Amino acid sequence: MKEIFDFKRFGKYFVYDLNNVYARYGLSLLIMGLFPLVVFLVTLVLSPVTDGKPWYNPDIYQGLTFIAMLMVSLIFGARVYGIVTEKKAGTAWIILPASALEKTLSLLLITCVLLPACLLALLIFSNWIVSLFVPNVDPLETFRFLGLDGWGLAVDGFGDVNVPLMAWLAWCEGILVFTLGALCFKRTKVGKTFLCLFGLSILASLLMMAIFNTSSFDGEMVERFFEDFDEARVQRWLNVGLNLFHGGVMAALIAGIWVRIKTIKA
Repeated sequence: MKEIFDFKRFGKYFVYDLNNVYARYGLSLLIMGLFPLVVFLVTLVLSPVTDGKPWYNPDIYQGLTFIAMLMVSLIFGARVYGIVTEKKAGTAWIILPASALEKTLSLLLITCVLLPACLLALLIFSNWIVSLFVPNVDPLETFRFLGLDGWGLAVDGFGDVNVPLMAWLAWCEGILVFTLGALCFKRTKVGKTFLCLFGLSILASLLMMAIFNTSSFDGEMVERFFEDFDEARVQRWLNVGLNLFHGGVMAALIAGIWVRIKTIKA
């Protein structure tokens, strides 16, 4: 059992992994977290002041926040864990005294818990600084942009969806996809991961077209199935469907990362 997981060994490896993340991506994370603030300060210096207030566009600021989060999810895996495909650095990582399960758990804790928490803290700090210059800006606007100010979002008038959970799962899926790509590809890791996603989307589209165009598919039966749905039932089925989809994707990504870590050779 200790060959698979040992708390003391895992703790030592986790500390090593954190130090590696700090050395390889600490500065980049700081830059991305303060990116919206930097752009705002540049526009503050270059743009004229109108009615005694600096220029500010909430839509542009939210767009910059999204860009910062997107860049982190795309690049983090390649920058931190992409070294495992290099001959010298990869060999050193493989022989570290930790099991594949321990390395996978450490990766998950960092990418899905600590990293988004640190990035969110930096983005909120940026938003707070902006609120000091623009009085009508809510310091917690970043929370609202990410759907973290409440637990529900009406969907076509039918019930609510757990928005914070969906936002977190979307983040996890995105960063784990590109981390898996970083573990698999030796060069152009992000680009090849995009190509794989593009190919999978084409296959999924062809599969859906084949299913809906088949003679055995009964569209009227589906309509009859949904016509008696009340609001509570729609909400229940919607949440069940979303949970199953995201749960399946997460399970597949975690399994893929574990298998890759377990089977990678020096």
